[in-house]
Order: sequence, then C-alpha cells, then structure tokens
Amino acid sequence: MKIVVRPEMGWGRVTFKVPDETFEEIERLAEEYRFRLDEVLRVILLHGYTEGAEGDIEALDGEIAELERKLYRLEGDWSPLRFRAYYLAMDNQNLAIQLSGMLAENRRLRERLGLPFERNPEVEEKIHYYLSFEEDSVKESGPEGGDPGRLEEHGE
Repeated sequence: MKIVVRPEMGWGRVTFKVPDETFEEIERLAEEYRFRLDEVLRVILLHGYTEGAEGDIEALDGEIAELERKLYRLEGDWSPLRFRAYYLAMDNQNLAIQLSGMLAENRRLRERLGLPFERNPEVEEKIHYYLSFEEDSVKESGPEGGDPGRLEEHGE
C-alpha cells in the first residue's frame, strides 16, 4: 500500500510504502479502537512508531556507497576511451585533409596531361564526413567566408 502525506499548505508531499499485511493490521486496530485511519497513521508517523527504519537506512547508505564506487570506476575506464576517441577523430580529420589535397593534385595533373577526370564518390563522401564542421562555425563566417571577429568599415 502506498500512503501519500500532503501538508496543509503548500505543494510538497511525502510517499510511504507500507506492506499490505501491515496496513491491514493498522486498519483492523483502527476499527477495533474506533479511531479514524488517518489519525492512526498520523500518530504512527509523527511519534516514530516504526520498526527497522535505521537498518534500512544503513543498508541503503551501503548500497549508495557501492554504486558510487562503481560509478567512479566506470568513469575512470571511460575517460581514457573518450580521450582516445577524440584524438582518433582528429587523426581522421587530418587524413581527410591530406586526401582532399591529393585528389585536387591528381585532378590538376590529369588536366595537364589531358586525361579524363575520374570521380570517386565514396572517397569524396568520406572526406565530407570527416571535414564536416558544425553549422554554427559556417554561419559565423558568413557567406563571403570573412573573419567574424573583424569589423569592416564601409564608406558612404
């Protein structure tokens, strides 16, 4: 059984979970002594007539401490992986830049030699993937590609 206690004023509330057999016993005693159920629950909760609460809290504190240890261990394992992933992404980006330069050089050499141009869409797709920057940086530079931090004066 779930018992929800709300204050007389305000929005807060507290929820208690009471085993069904315990709640049935409380109902039986309230009927036997002709008390309202809400009065009995108020006396039980306000005057501390609960059993085993300290043991439960200590067990929960131990479980929380164990979960915190696991969290710190997982964070310790994950942090180097995240670091490596960042540097692998940077390596991939550098390789994409080099590959893009080589493709441009190959294109120019083929033009000079009069050979037909051969497109490689798979390679171009990879280059675009690894060189894709966030849209914010593209928007900041503007359509002209100017420096966003530099102010330009325009004569009238």
